[in-house]
Amino acid sequence: MKFFQSIACLLLATIALASCRSSTTSEAGLEACRIPGVEREVKCGTVIMPEDPDSPASRSIQVRYAVVPAVARNKEPDPMFVFAGGPGQAATKVARQVMPVFAELNARRDLVFIDQRGTGRSNPLECDADETSLRSAFEPAQQIARLGQCLKSLAADPRQYATWIAVRDFEAVRARLGAEKVNLWGSSYGTRAALEYMRQYPQRVRTAVLDGVAPPDMVLPISFSIDADAALKSLGEACARDQRCSTRHPDFDERISALLKRAESGINVRVPHPLTGDVESVRLDSKMLASLLRVPLYVPQLASLLPFALSEARDGDFTALVAMSAAISGGISENFAVGMHYAIICAEDVPRIDAAAQAQASATRLGAAFADLYQQACRLVPSRAVPPEFYSVPASAVPVLIFSGGLDPATPPRHGDSVARRLGNAKHIVAPNLGHGISAQGCAPKLVSRFVRDASFEAVDGECLERIPAPTFFVAIDPTAAPKTKP
Repeated sequence: MKFFQSIACLLLATIALASCRSSTTSEAGLEACRIPGVEREVKCGTVIMPEDPDSPASRSIQVRYAVVPAVARNKEPDPMFVFAGGPGQAATKVARQVMPVFAELNARRDLVFIDQRGTGRSNPLECDADETSLRSAFEPAQQIARLGQCLKSLAADPRQYATWIAVRDFEAVRARLGAEKVNLWGSSYGTRAALEYMRQYPQRVRTAVLDGVAPPDMVLPISFSIDADAALKSLGEACARDQRCSTRHPDFDERISALLKRAESGINVRVPHPLTGDVESVRLDSKMLASLLRVPLYVPQLASLLPFALSEARDGDFTALVAMSAAISGGISENFAVGMHYAIICAEDVPRIDAAAQAQASATRLGAAFADLYQQACRLVPSRAVPPEFYSVPASAVPVLIFSGGLDPATPPRHGDSVARRLGNAKHIVAPNLGHGISAQGCAPKLVSRFVRDASFEAVDGECLERIPAPTFFVAIDPTAAPKTKP
């Protein structure tokens, strides 16, 4: 369910450093700072915002941001604003992963990483993750219990952390930096934040890049089931077309259905913890198994292991299936504000789960597992009404470049198609053999650079992404096969 899911000014000699500092940066009152894991020095700043936009005199919060100054003396006036995914990730904590996307752009443009309210150092709604055991990490009942305890300890009002409120902080940062217009880049949930900024402040946007679109009217817990089931179906079809995979795993789809059926009454398994190696007993229910099936689909290289993992699980060994999910979930949890995650989804998505949506999810093989989990958790999370206009994607004169991965189980191309049609001035590029997150792969960084540089689609050709091959299915050595003898 994780959606899919990551700063610097080059430290130069005194004269060179002066050439990369702009009057805008100095006027904004930024201070030199460092981000863990990023070697070069950056500039950090803060805007003070009312937590409740309807009560400016009430409690204030600090919204932190970091600027990677352009290297060139004569830089462009419109910086790039970077919005992280999740919801729950802090932009400054994914800078190390996404900086390669912007290396060329950073020559003449500032990069601005804003920790959205509730993440990073912007009054984070963080909850300690209990990863001491597999049960604590995977069992929904324990996750919800920890969420309830965490919310009581936070010095925050979760009702004030919805996207439509957070983008006002982004606008305050823009004003503080003195930029007339900005370019936007968002990934996964970050695309929802970018779209809302475009809706509220269209006159302030020069270009936008949306990587893995999560539109505001996409009911996330419902889409989790629908899109993951479609991705599993596509994976099964790909296995059937692959001779080695189809020979070893001819019943891929049947194995999924059989496991989910067994999980309805619970499956007792013993598996080693991926980090400690300690063997633990876990009882898998249908909700846990749905998550174990969905998470590896984010990364096609891991998804290529699923036929093997399901074959092992059929024979009672769930080690591979659990390890794949833990590998991705563990990395995300290091930069994931759980309280902010639920504050967003409980306000913007869960109230839109009606009988028709529930029926759509229930019709998939994964059922309404994700919707049920979020509805249960959101009983603990206070929220306020979201303005109806938030759910619209109005036509826009701003050029928007959209990326989608053809194998993405979270934000597949159907969402990118929908948003591109409504925006109007948009180009949608699908990388058929990639998963969640395109901008850093293959030729995508160069496409992003050309698009932002020219504010035009003319030099943006996605054919190079179409040529990226799908990963090869993992097929274990057949222990029953007779060894070849030398002549």
